[in-house]
Amino acid sequence: MSKNYLRLSAFALIFFLALFLSCLFVLPIPALNTPKISRHYNVILFFVDTLRADHLGCYGYPKATSPNIDKLAGESFVFKENFSTASYTFSSFMSIITSLYPRSHGVLMISKDKLSPRVNTLAQILDMYGYKTLWLGPLDDPHLKPEAGFGRGFEEQKGGISKHNLVKIRADLLNWMEHNRNEKFFLNMHTYKAHSPYFPSAKYKEKFTRAKGMKGVIDKNTLFFKKTVETMREREKDPVTPLSEKKLFKEYLASGTLNASETYEFFLSRAKSDKLSEVQDCAYWGGVDLSDPAVNAYMQALYDACILEFDQEIINPVIEKLKDLKLYDSTIIIICADHGEEFNEHGGHAHGGTLYREVTHVPLIIHVPGIKHGRQINELTQTVDIMPTLLDLLGIPVPRQAQGKSLVDLMNNKRALPLREYVFSEANGISSIRSKEWLFLLNNNDQNRRFYHLASDPKEQKNMYPENKEAALELESELKKWEASLPSYQDMEYPFDPGIDEATQERIRKSGYW
Repeated sequence: MSKNYLRLSAFALIFFLALFLSCLFVLPIPALNTPKISRHYNVILFFVDTLRADHLGCYGYPKATSPNIDKLAGESFVFKENFSTASYTFSSFMSIITSLYPRSHGVLMISKDKLSPRVNTLAQILDMYGYKTLWLGPLDDPHLKPEAGFGRGFEEQKGGISKHNLVKIRADLLNWMEHNRNEKFFLNMHTYKAHSPYFPSAKYKEKFTRAKGMKGVIDKNTLFFKKTVETMREREKDPVTPLSEKKLFKEYLASGTLNASETYEFFLSRAKSDKLSEVQDCAYWGGVDLSDPAVNAYMQALYDACILEFDQEIINPVIEKLKDLKLYDSTIIIICADHGEEFNEHGGHAHGGTLYREVTHVPLIIHVPGIKHGRQINELTQTVDIMPTLLDLLGIPVPRQAQGKSLVDLMNNKRALPLREYVFSEANGISSIRSKEWLFLLNNNDQNRRFYHLASDPKEQKNMYPENKEAALELESELKKWEASLPSYQDMEYPFDPGIDEATQERIRKSGYW
């Protein structure tokens, strides 16, 4: 073999080696674990009402409330700083299915507002693209009233009056998946399991507490029904109760109604379910003192047990069923919530009246087929982003009216800059703008302003407005510019449903609830 040949061979080897190494630095390396776009994916969207993000293990909660959700999160994108658009159900879930902020979709008050026919919901869009669609959840709940727009686009709607019994809804869910295993489907399930009153079943009730009960706390459905009836008796005898209510309660008490289901049907048949809800709320929260640490801890233990029950009785069976049907690797699964829940962080309970982190920070977990190693994303995101993200993953055009942003570039590591600088929320006269550093709250009812530095005060306890007015006013200016930029899609001013009295209307205006 000649020396020239050896030199040429060596030169060629060096040349190709250099070319190969240069390609490693010049050509982009394919991103690992990135979601693929496909119009053939099925979709399951879980609406978990009243679920705080910080009560899930995948969001850092130390208690084992969510083992199956956490396992799914390990194969999903977890958006750690995701916020709702409102702190009550009616407006917040409407924002999810329309990708519009509340003041744009205009669906603000239960038993009153309706979505404009100019706005297509997520289910309507998927229906147009050939998806079998199912709504699974309460059908007679005014906070998710089909006629208000929540029923649009669903070929089938299944559910019952029980807000807490998961047995029937699980059977309906699994049977429907089995029946439609060969179809491209969109299944949207809503659950009130984590919503008050917190009634975990006996199997879960003591998972997070050794207490067998707590003074002032109703922790059983039977006790709740008894207290509800007692409250009606008290109101029927109270001289300040309006005569129309006295008559209603007297008729009920004379009817011999013996159980919760019959009670609900009684008030529903008279278009007075608002009065039942009001009495139940009074009965449940009337004896609860969350300023007592022991009571607060017990209430949170019951709440946590409800989360665990949903995790075990719904999430686990659904994932197992998907795998059994060979559908897990072709199904997008999304877990989200409308708002969180207060446990005396700012002197209150439940939700609807404030916009602090405990009621606006909500989970967003998106599992995309093919993702085996989950990733946590710390950018600010909002629930209005769910629709555009899902449509993007399905290769379906996003409606021009959508105000949310697709998160797919974040999921693909394609964004060098944050998706957004601010997130916005509103509720019954209160509005907020939140950045990574600050939270600004404006109560439009009394022009009260509050300003929190999140790095030094993550629990949002110290109002910095008096000593930081200049910085606060900058955020207020951004908030007002954003509000002024939002178009309204509300076609008309809707009246309240007949029979909703002035006192109830005022409660709805203040809290979003009866």
